Amino acid sequence: MAAMDFGMAVAAGIIPKAQKARQDLINLAGGRNVFKSEGWWNRQIDKQISEGYREKETGTEYMTKSGQYVLGKRTVTTPSILYDFSGSKTQYLPPQDALITGYTQPLLQYGFTKKPIYKTRQVDVYGQSGREDFTEGELSDITKSAKRGAETVKRTAAESKASKRRLSRATGGLVGKAMQPGQAPATGLPELGTTGLGLTAGLFGTEMKL
Repeated sequence: MAAMDFGMAVAAGIIPKAQKARQDLINLAGGRNVFKSEGWWNRQIDKQISEGYREKETGTEYMTKSGQYVLGKRTVTTPSILYDFSGSKTQYLPPQDALITGYTQPLLQYGFTKKPIYKTRQVDVYGQSGREDFTEGELSDITKSAKRGAETVKRTAAESKASKRRLSRATGGLVGKAMQPGQAPATGLPELGTTGLGLTAGLFGTEMKL
């Protein structure tokens, strides 16, 4: 199967118009200019149709002792106080080998204990909280795009096959009729471009070889 990036897949008609679906496909591919096979694009679109698109949220990566950033462990906490209406909170807890750069000053809300300070960075994370369903219109568009893409791929393959068949017939006929150097044609004439036509003609009493 031919490899294509996101732009080429859009031009081929296999990418849906829904912005959420497109962004999810770009994220799955690893960028707009990353090449994937036709089969890969089609499998991701099939998965979108059956499961929806992946939600995006902000995650926390921690610098580890090895010098690499690692995504923290995702956890969701719910308020323990009845009158706390802030809702559930998503946190990314530090891995065991997270690099500690210091400690906070003891504060009353922390029970007079110091809290470790980490070197972190915020990143976009997809699919951690599951997938969201598309609207009916978006899903219809995705389904139509997948169908159009399959028809385009099938038509392109058929055209390529027909083109190769025509080329094979044309070259086969020419090769069959061509004479290899050193061979004599059925007419008894020598091959063209070597010793002339093999004919002689008289001109003022002198023979000339053609």
